[in-house]
Amino acid sequence: MALLSIKVDNIAALREMRRFREPDPSQAAVLAELAGADGITCHLREDRRFIRDRDVYILKEMVKTKLTLQMAPADDLVERAVEVKPFMVTLMPFIGDETVIKNGIDLTNNKDLYTEVAATIKASGISVGFFIEPDIDAVKEAARAKVDAVEFNAFKYVAAETIESAEAELDRLEQMAHLANKLNLLPNCSNGLSYKSIRPLIDLGLFEEFTVGNAVIARALMVGLDRAVSELLHLVKSAPIRP
Repeated sequence: MALLSIKVDNIAALREMRRFREPDPSQAAVLAELAGADGITCHLREDRRFIRDRDVYILKEMVKTKLTLQMAPADDLVERAVEVKPFMVTLMPFIGDETVIKNGIDLTNNKDLYTEVAATIKASGISVGFFIEPDIDAVKEAARAKVDAVEFNAFKYVAAETIESAEAELDRLEQMAHLANKLNLLPNCSNGLSYKSIRPLIDLGLFEEFTVGNAVIARALMVGLDRAVSELLHLVKSAPIRP
């Protein structure tokens, strides 16, 4: 049965709009867990635009399920991860001042950097994943780097403008999830997933975990965070049991 991790960056984004202390991502994390979420995810960006270092420390103390920290392989971020020791670190691309992440990490040109950082983090007893495109070479490079998981970038799937292109991207995600399983990598999926777009992925019964942020927070504005998480959790847990 697939797991659901709730990303709390959008809560931090609301806070940073006015530079107030609220809303607090750690409080949202607690509510999400009480609603049944299997984990909490946050992205500590190079510019600290949304999630701050302090948030990561507080989340580590308050999250009772598992905390996943997304981050680029920058020296200061690696140092922070090793100190905080979340359950998992998902290594992301360097994004500069971009708001939306459109692409997975480039393992063709940055293989050595990501492999070295992954080894450093794993040596601290932290599970490591790569945020990658659903691409054969990327999956194989992740396996060679001996990471624990791959988090497939669903951006092209959710942004597809035609049924045909969406189906093509869905097929690509399916094939790469199969390959990841074959290579002993846990296949996860994230980036822009909605209550509607996640359904076909759930029905595949191949993914270990889904990470959803914006869609849950947007729904929570209408019905409350507890119900928003519960509704999505009901969808995720309806996935067919893998043989």
